[in-house]
Amino acid sequence: MKQILLVEDDPLIGQTLSMSLPYRGFSTVLAGSVKQAIDAIGGHSFDLVLLDLQLPDGTGFDLVRILRARHPLLPILMITARTDEASAVRSLSLGADDHIRKPFGLDELTARMDRLLERKATRDNLLSFRELVIDLAENRAFIEGQELSLGRKEFGILSLLARKGGEVVTREEILSLFPDSLETFDRTVDSHLSHLRKKIRVLAGDRLRIHPVYGVGYRLESSAGP
Repeated sequence: MKQILLVEDDPLIGQTLSMSLPYRGFSTVLAGSVKQAIDAIGGHSFDLVLLDLQLPDGTGFDLVRILRARHPLLPILMITARTDEASAVRSLSLGADDHIRKPFGLDELTARMDRLLERKATRDNLLSFRELVIDLAENRAFIEGQELSLGRKEFGILSLLARKGGEVVTREEILSLFPDSLETFDRTVDSHLSHLRKKIRVLAGDRLRIHPVYGVGYRLESSAGP
């Protein structure tokens, strides 16, 4: 069953969708505010977010910015009572994947959700960590939409670091990427890491960095936080 975060402060809509969506194959966690949504995101892994535009402690626009910074590939479906085109355009420009206007039927809602999840499934070859998105099929890496120019070994190291999601990658794990190399760790890996750090710094500054953990290895760090 797909895990859905429903961000909706209207008790009737929230309760109705929480009761109805499981019959369509969606398990829901309900949040009634921006703060509750952020707390839920920190404690769960979701497949999709249903996000109301009007919330008591902010707007859906605020939450889209936060979600996109932390989870670039997470599908977001905006729910709005507004009929003006500007709101829809703004939500999409901030990173929402689709929007639906109230009142809506359950069939239309789940059809839109299914479409977003199908689109997400086609992106399974993508690996993300905060601002960083890596296309494993194409051997390409992007920071906030800008492509990094990487050599094969640099790409391998960065993919390993991103796959660990901020956890420490040991020297032995990095060395295992180069089984054909007879050079020492310092000569092989440190030079690649040095070049990789410089390329990341050009696009991300200090927002994204490779941090050495003395005597153990390295990890990716982001100023966006966990």
